[in-house]
Amino acid sequence: MKRCTTTALGSVAALALLAGSASAEQMNLKMATSWGGGLVMERQAKAFAEQVEFLTDNELKIEVFPSGTLSSYNTVGEAVRNGVADLGHTFDGYNWGDNKALALLSGYAGGLNAEQLIHWLYYGGGQELYQEFRLEEFGTITFPCGISPREMGFHSTKRVQTLEDLKGWKVRTSGIWAEISKGLGVSAVVLPGSEIYAALERGVVDAVEWAQLSVNKAQGFHKVAKYLIMPGFHQPAAVGSCHFNVDVWNKFSDRQKKIVEIAAREMSLAFYQFVGHEDAYAYQFYLESGNEIVVLDDAVLKKGRELAYAWADKTAAEEGGWFQKILDHQRAYEKAWANAYKYRDSVKPAAVPK
Repeated sequence: MKRCTTTALGSVAALALLAGSASAEQMNLKMATSWGGGLVMERQAKAFAEQVEFLTDNELKIEVFPSGTLSSYNTVGEAVRNGVADLGHTFDGYNWGDNKALALLSGYAGGLNAEQLIHWLYYGGGQELYQEFRLEEFGTITFPCGISPREMGFHSTKRVQTLEDLKGWKVRTSGIWAEISKGLGVSAVVLPGSEIYAALERGVVDAVEWAQLSVNKAQGFHKVAKYLIMPGFHQPAAVGSCHFNVDVWNKFSDRQKKIVEIAAREMSLAFYQFVGHEDAYAYQFYLESGNEIVVLDDAVLKKGRELAYAWADKTAAEEGGWFQKILDHQRAYEKAWANAYKYRDSVKPAAVPK
């Protein structure tokens, strides 16, 4: 699969041409997802399905199923590979236990930030690496199709700020952070999204991590947890992924395959921009809702990154193979961005003139 390198305006023109081609026989497809609802379901999974339908003039008609129907939240890829679903939308970090390289590709504490990740995927060779890995190891055709910026942190019923505060803190989490956070003394509790609110409300956990400020608004965590612990050092970026069954993919025409590729890329950038826009207003929303913003000490952030790097180094030595290959590729790209703070908005902005 050739990497799409069209510009934003070029993509619009390309999409118009692709959509204007002669129609073919309609294919009805089933999409399994990891989501019971919420913005990720609406703005990533369903939005991607609608985009593909529109651009193919309904040649590819996609029915989106919530978690628990065609698959559980963490078996989407398996359902797609086995033909239970034709395609799926998930967060590959849920399945890091099956292959730890999935943590690197879905975003993790020691990895690329969202801006770096977007560039790595679409211009640095990351998408091709992702696709080769998924096809070889899991037998699916895969595209990133929903990139999220840094998560907001944690909704917590307890005020935590220092390394000492974190000891024994019960946090709902998922992915590789459940393992890395043990080094901070955190008690990690792995739960699917559908069970998070109840666990927080009933005191099963002291805090939850889920997504960004604006995405979390609809979940209502702020109603039962007073403190917003920031920043989300556990997840500097996250990648939603769309997986296609190989036999289904091979039935698509070349034009339909290109439309899927372009729609996935557009969805990645659209979600990133949507969340960034909404987060700008969500911060004030939480303040007005009576929440207290707590910024973690620098010592916590430093320790978290050290633990993440140590985990990646240790895992690379143990696993080798794809993990080592992807880790080396990402770190080389991160090194190329080492001076970005000098010419991009990575420093504190100047005061606004009065």
